[in-house]
Amino acid sequence: MNTITPQMLVMAIILSFFVLGNLAILAGIIILISRITSKEMKAITTQTNRLIQKGIAEEVAGLVGQASTLLNSLNDLIRSMAGVGVTLIIFGIILNILAVLIAFQLLR
Repeated sequence: MNTITPQMLVMAIILSFFVLGNLAILAGIIILISRITSKEMKAITTQTNRLIQKGIAEEVAGLVGQASTLLNSLNDLIRSMAGVGVTLIIFGIILNILAVLIAFQLLR
């Protein structure tokens, strides 16, 4: 019967930190790329700009105000998604650094 030694357990922890770190980095990169270049965001921004132009041409102040509020909300959404992506990337880097530090301690 195989027994798990402490060294095998530490190696499993190192490997899991490394894999989870790389997955977090990959997820952060995917979030940054996909959310910023989203077709839906571009379509909403284009339609809102058209709405603003129409509101200015027809002198409808309420329409312009609401459209500008919508644009501000879209900008906040993009910023928050970028923040999530950056946070995942930083978390992944920290996990990879922990894996390397534990591996160096094991080799000492």
